[in-house]
Amino acid sequence: MKRLILCALPLMLVACMEEPQDAPAEEVAPENGSLEPMEDAVLDLQGTGIVIPAQGGFEELAVPFGSLRAPTEATLANYVGSATDESDTPNDCGLTFTQYQGLTLNFRDGEFVGYWAEAPYVPEFPRLEFLEADNIQLVAESTLDHEFVIGDPSTPTISGVFESESDDAAIRALWAGEACVAR
Repeated sequence: MKRLILCALPLMLVACMEEPQDAPAEEVAPENGSLEPMEDAVLDLQGTGIVIPAQGGFEELAVPFGSLRAPTEATLANYVGSATDESDTPNDCGLTFTQYQGLTLNFRDGEFVGYWAEAPYVPEFPRLEFLEADNIQLVAESTLDHEFVIGDPSTPTISGVFESESDDAAIRALWAGEACVAR
């Protein structure tokens, strides 16, 4: 009996200890269960997935193509808020999706395979300034008006479209990986 008490004593002491004061407080979801987007959240859209730079007390996180759906959705929801729409039924392209404000994640067979991004997750440069970068090319004879590609075409790239062909046109959307883009 004496041994049992001696073994249980450390466990009881640990159970009674207060949490350290410098531990981050757990975020509590609003009563309706939805998460609000992080104010001024930044996403680093890449040709191989999405990187979330360190921000808001969180470390940098990478969400590469091939990641499982549930962890991908949970990770991004902490930054972009709750999903606004989702589908588990494959569309004409064989993709399912989860949509957030300004960001759609595409999945095939439960794996993250692509994204479609709009404001506030696309750069806010006017067309003329954006096209001055070395790694951006307009797509000649595209069936999409004002299409461009970011990166070396021999590697995973990011595609996008401008609002118009005017010099001050904004970027309407960016996408990478598998996306259901009507051509």
